[in-house]
Amino acid sequence: MKRIAFFFSVLMALPMAAQTDAFEQFRQKQQNQFNQFKNDRQAEFDAFRRRVNEEYAEFMRRSWAEFPAQEAEQPKKEKEIPPVIYESPTPEPQPAEEDPIKKEQIHSIPVPQEDLQQKSAPIAVQPKVIVIPTPAPAPEPIAPVQPKEEPFKRVSIAYYGALITIGFPMTDNLKLNGSDENAIADGWKTLSDSKYDITVKTALDARKANALCDWAYLNMLRIACEKQYGKGNTATLAQAFLLVQSGYRIRLGNGNGKLQLLVASLYDIYGLKYFTLDGAKFYIVSGDKNTSMHICESKYDKEKSLSMQITKLPKFTSEPTPKRTLTSKKGVTASVSVNKNLIDFFNTYPQACYKGDYRTRWAAYANTPLDKSIQNALYPTLQKTIAGMTERQAVEILLNWVQTAFSYKVDDDVWGHDRAFFAQETLYYPYCDCEDRAILFSRLVRDLVGLDVVLLYYPGHLASAVAFNKEERGDYLTYKNRKYVVCDPTYINAGVGRTMPGMNNQQAQVIALK
Repeated sequence: MKRIAFFFSVLMALPMAAQTDAFEQFRQKQQNQFNQFKNDRQAEFDAFRRRVNEEYAEFMRRSWAEFPAQEAEQPKKEKEIPPVIYESPTPEPQPAEEDPIKKEQIHSIPVPQEDLQQKSAPIAVQPKVIVIPTPAPAPEPIAPVQPKEEPFKRVSIAYYGALITIGFPMTDNLKLNGSDENAIADGWKTLSDSKYDITVKTALDARKANALCDWAYLNMLRIACEKQYGKGNTATLAQAFLLVQSGYRIRLGNGNGKLQLLVASLYDIYGLKYFTLDGAKFYIVSGDKNTSMHICESKYDKEKSLSMQITKLPKFTSEPTPKRTLTSKKGVTASVSVNKNLIDFFNTYPQACYKGDYRTRWAAYANTPLDKSIQNALYPTLQKTIAGMTERQAVEILLNWVQTAFSYKVDDDVWGHDRAFFAQETLYYPYCDCEDRAILFSRLVRDLVGLDVVLLYYPGHLASAVAFNKEERGDYLTYKNRKYVVCDPTYINAGVGRTMPGMNNQQAQVIALK
């Protein structure tokens, strides 16, 4: 019986084995067909990239027209209104530690007696709304890049603590023989060789792996190219080529024999000279002060301008600063450390506005997320404090923490000029002003309470307003058919729904946040 069962099992296995072989042959055939299709498709992409780059190089040989540079723009200068202390009818007990808001920093406007009582029927205000565009995805390369499998040189740079490696050909022979149109065109044609595909591919991989925003990617490429070619025209040309291949809208300018990278931006960048070409502003990102340049106006299809919004923070290596302990007058104490590498990066980030409206710059700061390391250290303490509270009570706690745990100073006294902070900068620097407080408060409420927040602009002052899920008393404005209750992080000790004296909600403007 055992022998019969054995032969029976063998007979049953034969068709199954045949079926397995047939399936494996079918699968292999399908895989081969897919690989062939993929290779053919990639060959088409390679041919397309080579063709458009060669056409671009030939366009470069034409005489470059001269354009006058336009002077750098600066944010509108306003006299900043200092904070006011709200005196409640029954003062709350004060903690023993010194008040971080010094008396000489306090606005002397007295708080009217009628303001000490919560208004029972505030007037709804329909404000003017300032909106910035929804952040767009990062630019895409002009065609997918798949380098040939061959050895390449690895060039590594330390970029705010992150180790970034870009590949360059082993036979890299890029070198400009002059600064005229033909020399630059010859250099571009050299870069168009398929051996530089590895440079494009590794640059794009580094952008994705390190979550580099447009400004971070732009400067990372400059540092990598300067390490490979030294500072000068060759490095500038290589940086420009990599940006173009990555999908960015750039132009090349020549000022007195020095090649300059000109980058189009969706935002008006303060402090940099620019040229207006095809209705767009192209900025001299090196900060060069040339009054005019000869510019190559050649362009690629589907090129995209630089965005100054940060939807994800770059993944820089963590370099924690010493912990800072922040205590509010309501006794909420939280300690926080920030990533110094990120602070250093923010120091290079230029202020920018959308369509000439300097108030839009605050939205870009407020929409930038807090670093995960900060969230992991700070948020548990604040979440524990507001656990079980109503929305209003939780917002009151966060509002008072921002009002009283930070020291106030105007930017001119600290920096010598106006400077807005990203939320983590307010947690790092010893002083902050009204715009910094409003930005930080808006971030905390959105993250910890889950409520929508807008910024409120008054001439010389920035506050915020919160959309609660239930009816709440207090001063408010209406935006998108929702009631946003005023919360002012610079009106010290004032609770939800109180407008700082001297501020007119009829004139307030809403700055929408994402």
